[in-house]
Amino acid sequence: MTVCIDGKAILLRGSCGVEEVELFVSYLEARPDLPVDLTGVEAVHTALWQAIMIYRPIVTGSPNSPFLEAKLLPALRSSMEQDNEPDAGELAKASPYK
Repeated sequence: MTVCIDGKAILLRGSCGVEEVELFVSYLEARPDLPVDLTGVEAVHTALWQAIMIYRPIVTGSPNSPFLEAKLLPALRSSMEQDNEPDAGELAKASPYK
């Protein structure tokens, strides 16, 4: 499994495909206090990046992909610095999946 929780973080590892987004979102909603750790991730489907942008968890770790590390991660962090979006707790309360 490329998406899991270890109690301290939501971990993304290897190649995370679109089939992982439902599980990933359920973790983000259930544990909005946990950071998302990208250590060891090689590829991430756009749907998972979109979930990160919506739920706005703390993102830690460095991807194994030079492209993700140099281009995508800085853009993601920059977009998340904007403080005009609801936080994960607000989104979890509004979720239709409860």
